[in-house]
Amino acid sequence: MVSIFDTAASEGDVTGRDLGRAVESLLAGWAERLAVPVEVWALPTREVPDDTARLAYRVLLDALGRVAGAREISVAMTTGRSLRLTVSCDGVPADDARADEGAAAATPLRAQVAAMRGVYSTGSGASDHMTITLELPLP
Repeated sequence: MVSIFDTAASEGDVTGRDLGRAVESLLAGWAERLAVPVEVWALPTREVPDDTARLAYRVLLDALGRVAGAREISVAMTTGRSLRLTVSCDGVPADDARADEGAAAATPLRAQVAAMRGVYSTGSGASDHMTITLELPLP
């Protein structure tokens, strides 16, 4: 199996100015290498602080790692009053999704997001659907 990190830019290379391009490149490479359809709904259109961009990119990497077995994935990352990321997927077995929720609760990313006054959540329904969301305030 191909690691998500094999298709990713170095986190240190991601800046607030090029976040949209970095995300677009990551998703294209990831979809191609893992043969998982990825529908991109939105990409960031404005510059954000570099630390916000790097954290959002790390959360996206984490989310893609959690949904790697999915049949379809959709991603939206927008910038307005806040940076919002939504990763939604179909095809993750319900038991795996629940296990991922527990794993997500222990991740250091949650502490980093909280330190920036943001919110990071993972949810799944009774079916094989999972949604991962991030919201980080912007100046």
